[in-house]
Amino acid sequence: MKGVIIGGGIIGMSIARELHKEGVAVAVVEKNKVGRGASWTAGGMLAPQAEGLEPGTFLDFCLESRDMYEGFVRSLEKDIDMNVGYWKCGIFCPAFSEEEEKELKSKLETYINIGLTGEWVDRKELENRYPSLGREVVGGVLYPDDAQVDNRLVMLALEKYAKFRGIELLEFTEVKRVLIEKGKFKGVETSKGVVEGDFGIITAGAWSERFIKAHIFPIKGEMAAVDVFPEDIDRVFFGSKAYLIPRKDYKRLVIGATEEMVNFDEGNTVRGILQLLGGAVETLPHLKDRKLQEVWYGYRPATPDLLPVLGRTDFENLYIASGHYRNGILLAPITARLMTELILKGVESRYLQEFSINRFRKE
Repeated sequence: MKGVIIGGGIIGMSIARELHKEGVAVAVVEKNKVGRGASWTAGGMLAPQAEGLEPGTFLDFCLESRDMYEGFVRSLEKDIDMNVGYWKCGIFCPAFSEEEEKELKSKLETYINIGLTGEWVDRKELENRYPSLGREVVGGVLYPDDAQVDNRLVMLALEKYAKFRGIELLEFTEVKRVLIEKGKFKGVETSKGVVEGDFGIITAGAWSERFIKAHIFPIKGEMAAVDVFPEDIDRVFFGSKAYLIPRKDYKRLVIGATEEMVNFDEGNTVRGILQLLGGAVETLPHLKDRKLQEVWYGYRPATPDLLPVLGRTDFENLYIASGHYRNGILLAPITARLMTELILKGVESRYLQEFSINRFRKE
């Protein structure tokens, strides 16, 4: 049995690895370099609580994947002898006003009531740890079970796994069209010829709409990175001004992220970078003295309801796993597991039913 995966981001590569471990031959077709799309430009937060997700199926989905993450990365690290910067540092959500304080405390109470962890931290306690705390910060909520991973290291690790374990990587190869015969997937026509397979999976992120009608569109985000030191910040700050992600080795602070519906408009903007750096300085003023390392941008794959599109399509043996919006890094482990179970065993979990492409056809 051979599968053809369209798109070499974290979703596609994680599924490829899961299938490979089950003895399935896999070819990943990627129009650029594997892992250099949205998965490379992301922040790497594993933050279902800090994101403020409402109780329900999607929060359950995200929490389950967060709980899988340490096992996912430890297995990957063992396979290829490489550290990917997983850090259960907790995520702190600062409040910049009394109104935000009220909102954050309400969300915290909701989470506590359904058995999750979290605590309010007042300004005085914060000042003991962060001497240059922004003047507007009145306190905040700490979610100790939220975490982060260095998404670029994860992508390098998945690429290394693929190359050393025999997964076929067809990089710089553009898929022109999906080949369907009598309603069944047969392969893909690419810029370098036809790739045949017994099943196909569309994991092309913001570009997935080119291959199937799935109501997926891009939301552009700009990001930046600056130097950081251990005394600056000891965990992720997820605030309304910006989010600040110190990597575990304290060599880099990732700052994100803007959101714009500008289709595939390329390039960073002065407005976007000013917003990011301004938000960082409003949170921790001393960051204004840190050296700028990099600015970049990417495209999140969004849907009208901001939920992923997973599972079967109208065509036999053609599947889709896309539309993860802000949570592609977080949801890679659970997506890979559920898609593999669906393809190999026909098991369709409640999550696949909830996030089916068919939901957009309801009247």
